[in-house]
Amino acid sequence: MSTGSQEQNATIRLVASEVIFGTLGLFVRLIPLSSTALACARGIFGSMLLFVFLRLTGGSLHLPTSRRRLLLLLVSGVCLTLNWAFLFEAYRLTTLATAELAYEMAPVMVIAVSPFLLNERITRTRLVCLCLALVGIVCVSGVLEPGAAVGVTLQGVGLGLVAACFYAAVMVLSQFMGEVDPHTKSIVQLGVAGLALLPQVMLAGVAPWAALGLRELLFLALVCLVHTGVAFILWFSSLHELPAQKVAVFNYIDPAVALLSSALVLGEHMTILATIGAVLILGSTLASELLDSRA
Repeated sequence: MSTGSQEQNATIRLVASEVIFGTLGLFVRLIPLSSTALACARGIFGSMLLFVFLRLTGGSLHLPTSRRRLLLLLVSGVCLTLNWAFLFEAYRLTTLATAELAYEMAPVMVIAVSPFLLNERITRTRLVCLCLALVGIVCVSGVLEPGAAVGVTLQGVGLGLVAACFYAAVMVLSQFMGEVDPHTKSIVQLGVAGLALLPQVMLAGVAPWAALGLRELLFLALVCLVHTGVAFILWFSSLHELPAQKVAVFNYIDPAVALLSSALVLGEHMTILATIGAVLILGSTLASELLDSRA
């Protein structure tokens, strides 16, 4: 297969994974389970599917030999657990678009802490991007137009920002792990995410699961297998075949699909000010990521 064909196929896989990720919030809304139960199921079944795929393709787990790296990997899995739990709750307490935009503040949070934790200098361009994103989240939150922002709640926005904090923690911890096999990293993180919530889910009993109908079980299977296992497989298989700048740009298909799902499927319309905020958040974080990938 020619290099052009390989890159084209990789692009298709990347776009498919981002579209799948972008519809996650829509299906979360349709499953009558607690956020912790849903995150638990997604972690356990997603990690199992990734492990099966790894074995079928001749791969194997390569756990870090260093105790420090292994501990950081496990801690990042716990952060991923909390990230999902807060994000899923945000999807339910505010509009899908608002929750997703709050979640997209994670790269901004990494920029903010990078001088203290990663010994990275904040350039003037990065500082401008950070400020624009902060202005954007204020516009999106609805505090400037409480009567017009229908369906937007500060609680939901706050939970989305908390979820972004934990995802930012996952990204920062990755910087301290060194070179860890990406498939191993995801399998361990997903597995820890599921197992960490399992005791709480078991205490709730089987009643919530027994109440699920056939349609809800189908949606749950989609979230656990397609939105986690299949999407991660497509995403990982495309990364090493595409340039970093292209991946950085295409990563924004995810929030774009989420915003379209919010408006076209759920009928959650954004105000003009919130739309400006969305452009500021996504535009500034994209600009920052492009600068990083170029470097």
